[in-house]
Amino acid sequence: MLWLNYQSNNHTFLFHSNRSDDMPRKKIPCPSCGQPMAATSEMCRRCKPTYQRTPEHRAAMSEALAGKPKPHLKGVKRPEHSEKLRQWWTDERRAEKSAAMTGRNPNARYLGLSARSAARLVQRIGRCERCSHDGSESRLEVHHKNRDKHDQRLENLEVLCHSCHMREHADAGETGWASYHRKRKTNPS
Repeated sequence: MLWLNYQSNNHTFLFHSNRSDDMPRKKIPCPSCGQPMAATSEMCRRCKPTYQRTPEHRAAMSEALAGKPKPHLKGVKRPEHSEKLRQWWTDERRAEKSAAMTGRNPNARYLGLSARSAARLVQRIGRCERCSHDGSESRLEVHHKNRDKHDQRLENLEVLCHSCHMREHADAGETGWASYHRKRKTNPS
């Protein structure tokens, strides 16, 4: 292991190298600002323009990755395994698991609505139920009308864009420092 000293703007940085030859990499000055950078780079990180994903680049990457194995899709590639899991999770087993999880943490925020269920609900409705926004500029979220996170009935759930959701809680006085201190007085930790 080799430790390297690097000085910049009155700061000293120590780096260590785990390379097999324990030799420091060659540094050259950045053509734009003159700061030391790796010899394999075109510019230092500060001067290099940000990466822009163009449709052409996306198409090229899709073509390059086509046909390559994708480990995150194993369930899709093995339908017999997916079917076996689907059959194993019967309604009784789901209820038993839910009861076990509730017993472990009765004050959990979400006992019935998982992130997947919330995503399915948002996808099914597909727009804010107040302003009809499609979620393209402000994400869609699930709001509990009666403020009880344990009440997962569909009539208690409402899909709202982030703006409408924050407005709903702000109008009810549930956001900001006043709300924070009010909660701290009622539930001291």
